[in-house]
Amino acid sequence: MARTNKKFQKRLDLLSTSHFLPLIHQRVLRHGKKKLAHRILQKCLNHIQHQTQQDALLIVEKAIRNTTPSVVIQTRRIGGAVYPIPVELDMARGVPRAIGWILSAAKKRSGNTLSLKLANEFIDASKKIGIAFQKKEEVHKIADANARMVKKKK
Repeated sequence: MARTNKKFQKRLDLLSTSHFLPLIHQRVLRHGKKKLAHRILQKCLNHIQHQTQQDALLIVEKAIRNTTPSVVIQTRRIGGAVYPIPVELDMARGVPRAIGWILSAAKKRSGNTLSLKLANEFIDASKKIGIAFQKKEEVHKIADANARMVKKKK
């Protein structure tokens, strides 16, 4: 007999509703425990829904778009000195970086469960506050300060 379960197929329907949810699910996933990762993500979305009275998927997408960096800092050695040089970043590489920042900021928060901390971080990032958004602003500030190094290199 096949080992498929209708509940399992229903559970995966949540992940197909948004482009960002499977990426978040994979980052929350630890030690192959998909059901636990799905439960954390579901509770997070429910908490966002109740707290903001808006669609949780829109809040998550807005938070990820707000924290997605457009530049990344790479170090180059020029004339014996090491300089941070900003390099343009496309959306395909920026979104996983933003998701990682949001998850690491959520894990650093004080609170009871990861689902509540993750929901609060998504809400804060959608409002352009919070640790993950500050990280993006910090990277952009460093990039602006070192933009002159790009001109020297060329």
